[in-house]
Amino acid sequence: MRYFDDKQIYRTLEKQGIKRKKVRAAIDSLDFQCPVIKPRTCVVGIDTTYTAKDFGATIFRDITNNTSLHWAFVEKENISTHIHGVNAIKKAKIEILGFVVDGFFSFFVHYSSQYPIQMCQKHMKDIVKRYITNRPILPAAIELKEIMKDLTKMSSKEFDYRFGHWKERWKEFLKERTYYENGKWEYTHRRLRSAVASLIRYRPYLFTFEKYRWLPRTNNKMEGFNSGLKSYLSIHRGLRGDRLAKLMHRYLVKDSKYLE
Repeated sequence: MRYFDDKQIYRTLEKQGIKRKKVRAAIDSLDFQCPVIKPRTCVVGIDTTYTAKDFGATIFRDITNNTSLHWAFVEKENISTHIHGVNAIKKAKIEILGFVVDGFFSFFVHYSSQYPIQMCQKHMKDIVKRYITNRPILPAAIELKEIMKDLTKMSSKEFDYRFGHWKERWKEFLKERTYYENGKWEYTHRRLRSAVASLIRYRPYLFTFEKYRWLPRTNNKMEGFNSGLKSYLSIHRGLRGDRLAKLMHRYLVKDSKYLE
């Protein structure tokens, strides 16, 4: 694979008047050759990061050794991409100790009987925050926010006690309905109910790390890596999709440290 110095690209353009098409030609010269990954034993983190509304990459990383294993470009996250990625990793003779994932529930359904899976607690907090906002007004939502604030510090017993107490305290409130003139109705606090439903759905996977001590409780290493990837790509804003994919591929190949 051919490389070029990203940091100098736009400086060169400005100071020497080189046309952008030369930079694009350099990008076009890159290929999609994939590295050969060495067999190992590791925990695998999975996350899909988007650089546009309908363009991103589902990335599988060895979070034990901080290196990329496999990736696929997607319009949106889907289970077939996850299955293909896991199979590719297994084919490379990598022993998977478990997964840390960001909440794509189909993955849990498909693999929870085969591997220990930790639901990233930070992503769980983000899911709940999307429903109740960062500045909730309802007292019930304010209390739930306080519980979620402490999620990454709690044991499973403490979480079950606090969340169970909260559900009992607000169970009638959550049942409230709004009726309309046409006879139809809906739950009054739908977004809060959705937050609760998400917590209940992922609860079996929120504290997997307590049983399997080698699993982290969050996917923070993946988040840090994705931030670096997006920062790298921000240098090249405005590129069309195929060129953006080549740059992402190049970055991920360079991150695949453990090669044969």
